[in-house]
Order: sequence, then structure tokens, then C-alpha cells
Amino acid sequence: MNCRGKKERNRRGAALIEMTLVGIPIIFVLISVFEISRGMWVYHTSAYAVRDGVRFAQVHGINCIFTPGVVSVNNCPKTIADVTGIIRTAAFGLPSTTTMLTFTPGSSSATATSCYMGSSSATTVAGPYGSLVGCLSLTTTWPPNDGTGVLNGVGKKIQIDIRTPFKSAVGMLWPGVGYTKFAATDLGARSTDYIQF
Repeated sequence: MNCRGKKERNRRGAALIEMTLVGIPIIFVLISVFEISRGMWVYHTSAYAVRDGVRFAQVHGINCIFTPGVVSVNNCPKTIADVTGIIRTAAFGLPSTTTMLTFTPGSSSATATSCYMGSSSATTVAGPYGSLVGCLSLTTTWPPNDGTGVLNGVGKKIQIDIRTPFKSAVGMLWPGVGYTKFAATDLGARSTDYIQF
């Protein structure tokens, strides 16, 4: 009788050790799957958002009809703040105050404009990509209208880039990393198209 009780205790101890040896890698794999899925969601949301912004901007080029005194959704010209509004709507869930947008017009001589997506501050705001102004405060026409169609003419290329910081807890779980809070990287997307109107 005493011998059987000792065997049962040994089996319970072996089961506990086996569960520990198997459970830790399973937890690591589960957390990794969740974090990779979250990273893919951030990337696809970013790509979808800038694609929507470029689609909106490509139909507001030099031939976009402007009616003075008429306020409507299709009223031209559009500004960086207008395009940012479209991107923000599509990028629901991204950290808007730390997400950077870069607007690049069609001419190689024109300069690109970078700003933080969620900020409406006209003064520079410090963030993960340096000090930039808020996109919602920029009333610059975009695509830029230089009056000649060099920047916003039909067939000119426009491009919008988005970068957002992505912090993941998976870095803490890798052996040999040492003490770290969160692994951080940038996830970005780019959309390019040509002005249609």
C-alpha cells in the first residue's frame, strides 16, 4: 500500500515537470503568434490608409473644379489636412500622435512634407521621428498647385508614406537578450499613384 502511494506522488511530480517544460514554449509561441498578428494588422491598416489618401488626392489635381463660395465635399483645392482626414478615418486604431505622414508631390524638385498624423498643433511637436508639425494644421494645397500643372498636372506622380512605431513584448521573451522593456521597430507603408483629374 505504501509503495503504491509513493509511485503516485512520483507520477504527479513528473507531470508537473513535464507541464513546465512543455508549457513555457507553448506560451512563448502563443504570445509570438499574437504579436505577429498585431504587427500584420498595423501594417495592413497603414497600407490601406495611405492607399485611401492617395486615391482621394489623385482626383484633386489641376482639373479639379473649384467653385468659389461653394462649400461641399468635392470643393477644390484640397489641403494636406483634408488628405490627412481621409487617412485618419481609414487608420482607425493606429496611434495617431506618433504616426508620421510624408507627402511627396510629382516633381523631383519639389520638397516632401512630413508631419504627425493626429496632431493639430501648428508648432513643432517632439515625437519618435523628431520635431514635426501636426498634419491637421497644414493648410498647404496638396497636390501642390503651382499654376502651371508641373506639380499637380494630370499624369504626375504623387506619393504618401506612413511610419508608425510598433512596440512588441516578444523581445522580452527571447533568451540571451537581457533586460529589455519592449522591442520597438517602425512599420511603414507607401502608396504611389498618378493624378487623374
